[in-house]
Amino acid sequence: MSVVLMLAGAAPSSVVVGASPLAELTAALHAYTEAEHHPATIRWARNLDAGLGGDGPAHDEGTVAALPAGLRQRIMGWAPLWASYRARYLLPLRAAADRPLDAELADIADLPLPRFAELTGYAVRGGNSGAPLDRVLHDSTQRDDLLAAAELRSTARAELARRLLDAPDELRSDLINLLSQAAQALEPDLTRAARTIATHVARLRATIERSGPGQALAGLDPSASYRSGPPRVVFDKFHHGIVNVATTRLLVVPSVFGRPHVLVKHEPGPIAVIQYPPLTDGAAQPNYADVHRRLEVLSDPGRQRIARAIAREPLTPSELAARSGMTLPQVSRHLARLRQAGLVTVDRAGRRAYYQLSLEPVRRIGDDLLAALFR
Repeated sequence: MSVVLMLAGAAPSSVVVGASPLAELTAALHAYTEAEHHPATIRWARNLDAGLGGDGPAHDEGTVAALPAGLRQRIMGWAPLWASYRARYLLPLRAAADRPLDAELADIADLPLPRFAELTGYAVRGGNSGAPLDRVLHDSTQRDDLLAAAELRSTARAELARRLLDAPDELRSDLINLLSQAAQALEPDLTRAARTIATHVARLRATIERSGPGQALAGLDPSASYRSGPPRVVFDKFHHGIVNVATTRLLVVPSVFGRPHVLVKHEPGPIAVIQYPPLTDGAAQPNYADVHRRLEVLSDPGRQRIARAIAREPLTPSELAARSGMTLPQVSRHLARLRQAGLVTVDRAGRRAYYQLSLEPVRRIGDDLLAALFR
């Protein structure tokens, strides 16, 4: 399945790039509450519990006090709203770049209560692909459906569903209050992230101006591709959707804490949003096809024997043939596959070629696989 951004007829102003403090805050909360899904920030999340902090992807220096126990518990209780399906209002509701957090929180407060309840219900349920919840505050069937779906998922979701149906205004006030408190508690880390995000905002704006939105948007994720006739960008996602950028403006926000997820939010409304994790270390983003290729290459017993030998020292194909009991052509074919997968390096000395296992790509397979699966 895929999400397709249709670009035909889109004006330059249809694609806006900017920072969103709210989107970054809720990405950080997601990384904290589902730390095992985020190898790059798992130490940061654990350090917040221990009172060490300051060791996230945007680390410069300094430490952060442990999150108060009461705040930790509240963040965990509200976690369904920023889980894999994030509540739509926790990403920008306007195609305006670089608005402050207070303004974005005001947008949540200003949502018509039925719309707030609908969007909250979808997040509590875990998606908007099922029955509608547009009248969930008053329609008994929708209320019962939401409660049943939430109770099947978790106690936290069931509690949020009951609170939403019993006192939606109070729930919204409590949520805005929690987000404000969390932003204050995480302020040093969010400030460091904001500096990194500002750099990537400028970089992406320049890329769009130079190359156009198609190629620039396709470059946000290894799974994305640009296609012409008609011009469009296709994201390989776990759900299907089509966004006509000529009629639905698109806001693109970089994220430090969002890695490895690329979110494409395209619920019916005035704008769509992409939140993507730019790299800060110069490494290539993991691609599921590349990870699968490495796993497939290493699954072969013969290549495993060769990998074990050249993990210890560089060897020539002839030396590998003698040690492994394989013929030279067999060794050469295995080495070619390992090299195509980026798992070996080759050093030449005269007419001899010495092969050695490239340890870093092998070490990264687990992290890259997780990153590709969760993207």
